[in-house]
Amino acid sequence: MRKHKKLASLMLALVLALTLGVPACAAAEDTGFSDVDASAWYAGAVEYCWERGWMAGTSAATFSPEGTLTRAQLVTILYRVEGEPDVTGDDSFTDTEPGRWYSSAVLWASQQGLVNGYGNGLFGTNDPVTQEHLTLIFQRYTEAAVTEGIPGFDGSRNPATRAQTAAVLMAYGQLQDQQTVPSGEGRTLVAYFSATNNTKAIANHLRDILGADIYEITPETPYTSADLNYNDNSSRANREQNDPAARPAISGSVENMPQYDVIFLGYPIWHGQAPRIISTFLESYDLSGKTIVPFCTSGSSPIGSSAENLYALASGAVWLDGNRFSGSTARSTIENWVDGLNLPKSEAPQPEGDASMLNLTINGTVLTATLADNTSAQALRELLADGPLTIDMSDYGNMEKVGPLGTSLPTNNEQITTQAGDIILYQGNSLVIYYAPNSWNFTRLGRINDVTAQELRDILGDGSVSVTLSLG
Repeated sequence: MRKHKKLASLMLALVLALTLGVPACAAAEDTGFSDVDASAWYAGAVEYCWERGWMAGTSAATFSPEGTLTRAQLVTILYRVEGEPDVTGDDSFTDTEPGRWYSSAVLWASQQGLVNGYGNGLFGTNDPVTQEHLTLIFQRYTEAAVTEGIPGFDGSRNPATRAQTAAVLMAYGQLQDQQTVPSGEGRTLVAYFSATNNTKAIANHLRDILGADIYEITPETPYTSADLNYNDNSSRANREQNDPAARPAISGSVENMPQYDVIFLGYPIWHGQAPRIISTFLESYDLSGKTIVPFCTSGSSPIGSSAENLYALASGAVWLDGNRFSGSTARSTIENWVDGLNLPKSEAPQPEGDASMLNLTINGTVLTATLADNTSAQALRELLADGPLTIDMSDYGNMEKVGPLGTSLPTNNEQITTQAGDIILYQGNSLVIYYAPNSWNFTRLGRINDVTAQELRDILGDGSVSVTLSLG
């Protein structure tokens, strides 16, 4: 039988969970469920699975950790973990019905050989999942069995609890996180405000998909249930939304905002618009030249004008079209959206003294830049190997300085949305330094390091300027 790679990882996670148990450090500070105490051994696992949309509560306020799962519920959870891949065909079970909430999950599970029926045409849709079932799943995909470790788990025919299932899923998720998520070195940031955790779930998916850093926009004064009572005209949320000048204070700030090229900005829809705390966030930083991708969560309202009304708060940024999600949106749906975005490509920074470094002397100020890895940048390096080159540059379009190189270099054109600091080869024989965004078919030569859009504008000044290039 062909093993499914990610499900094999899930079984490996089961080994870890059953052998090692759930680490104490996984405990949550506040689970959000009235029946999950923050000190419970499974609290961290419950919060972890809920944040990722893998497991939901049995009600708005309860998780039922000692409750059980049906076989249909289990395969639906695993199908959700897998990103709800497309499936075609019909299952062969007589006790399942097409078009039900579990139909695609059961078909997928049977096609993968993950959970088989009872051999008499029955899947056991409403039968409880036993600890033995979990052990059998493990045996199918890893050819081994471990039945000790998680509290109360002995591999018997006793039902597996929801808490035990959450512990297995968290072990799997942490294993995947270690394998796929970079350690904070990306140049993409997911910033979000979430009052009820729906937006938080989407933000976590984006973090994992993009390998991005993540920042929660946390109000200095947290919102209470009464604050969020939209039926009360005097509630805090309603008062803020009715006041265009309202700017709720934020606790903390993004460290080293200049390092990020792309910001995914998430928020819930409040009366058709973004909460005013998003305005506070946008006005707290110089976002000139950065690409901002808005996303929102709502049960029904589209993103509509909620994003467009934010543009003026970061007018120097490049805004891409946003999207609306529900809090339970599948990861695969979010991945498809991200894949369709025309995100700018960032060059990885190089250490100082590297051969890819370029110096630019402008009005007595020396800036450093990282050259791109292409034949165009290589040709520029070879040109500068004979000595510094001074280029007289003029202003064009209130977004760039441009001047002739005096020779032609090979081109490597691609569709680019420039950012402040980008060094571009235009038509093979002109050098352009952008201090504001522009989209066109260009060749990227490199990018100036550690300078904001406003700082670069000040250095370049108004009108014409002479720029001297030399190798670092």
